[in-house]
Amino acid sequence: MSKIVVKTRNFLQSSKRLLRHTKLPTRRELSITTKMSAIGVVVIGVIGYVLSLLFNAIIGAIQQG
Repeated sequence: MSKIVVKTRNFLQSSKRLLRHTKLPTRRELSITTKMSAIGVVVIGVIGYVLSLLFNAIIGAIQQG
């Protein structure tokens, strides 16, 4: 039981040390990160849509032929 307490205490101390060294992103950094994430979501969506159209066309051709 004491190992769990020691590990938990070490984790909390390490987390506290990490949080002291971090900083909030600037408005510009946050804006860039948000835009990049949105672009990534759109790109993945477009790829999925194109693949869906492609596979549907292939399946349709196989069923007709």
